[in-house]
Amino acid sequence: MRPVAAPQAKRFVLAALLSLPLSALALSTSTTRAVNMRTGPDRFFEVMTVLPARTSVRVTGCIASWRWCQVVTRRHRGWVDSRYLQDPVRGRVPVVDDRGSSRPPPARPRDTPVRPAG
Repeated sequence: MRPVAAPQAKRFVLAALLSLPLSALALSTSTTRAVNMRTGPDRFFEVMTVLPARTSVRVTGCIASWRWCQVVTRRHRGWVDSRYLQDPVRGRVPVVDDRGSSRPPPARPRDTPVRPAG
């Protein structure tokens, strides 16, 4: 069997990641306190419900600033402020843009320092 060239391997991994359903990239966590679940990613959107503290949620994606995240509970799907989630989400869930499409999380969080080569 012939070894796979590095560019082909990268394309294969990328294709495999893109073929995963977004729910496979979801993060299970819970709320740290009572938090409003909204119809959109901003405090100006309507409040759908209030999630009590320690409510189990699955984070399916966040907007690029990582401030607002789309979450799913047993009964609802909506948006919460990520500051009230138990686990940090940055780089662990897909980024969702205003149009509702998403992309996989970056390979490394953007706040991770990069050491110069040399």
